[in-house]
Amino acid sequence: MVGTCVVSIHLRIIRDNLPVMNNMQTQAPFAAAVYRSDTGDRMALLKFVERQKSNGVRIGGVLQQALFNPAGEITGLDAIDVYTGQRIPISRPQQNPDECGLDVAALAETTGVIRQAIDDRLDLVVVEKFGELEQDGKGLIDEIFQTIAAGIPLLIAVPEAALPIWLERTGELGAILSFDEDSFQHWRLGLNPDA
Repeated sequence: MVGTCVVSIHLRIIRDNLPVMNNMQTQAPFAAAVYRSDTGDRMALLKFVERQKSNGVRIGGVLQQALFNPAGEITGLDAIDVYTGQRIPISRPQQNPDECGLDVAALAETTGVIRQAIDDRLDLVVVEKFGELEQDGKGLIDEIFQTIAAGIPLLIAVPEAALPIWLERTGELGAILSFDEDSFQHWRLGLNPDA
């Protein structure tokens, strides 16, 4: 019951705050960049962000970067504040392999990154990713929907397996993009032909 209530509230926020699109704006103001485990270029979102920044777009949000040991094994995960470049260590190995290495305090810090992007009325917010916490109505989900409600374009990486949950949470509103830089750029240009 609680989950249904949260979804209903998020849908009302989205519907009440979506801008009316005119003929100059042909794309939804938020989009899911859908990827699969075999998606070739997982750096496409980072490349898109860098391209936008080099074009003078005021872009914020959170990207993720895996950390590897010399053997090529993942040893941690950092969230990266897109606007400032600050790294936030959100996951590190634990002494007990059965323990989760997620640093909840660091994850909470990432919510502040998105709230700051909203407060600063940036041109675009990107979030990588719509993970298990967000799928369960936790993590960054409130900030994701606050971004949409504020009318700031949002591009979020969504794993293909979680797409039905994303669609349910958004009332099937918003664009669905393939996970490549050209798709992201086309969507962005549809929002603002001068971008």
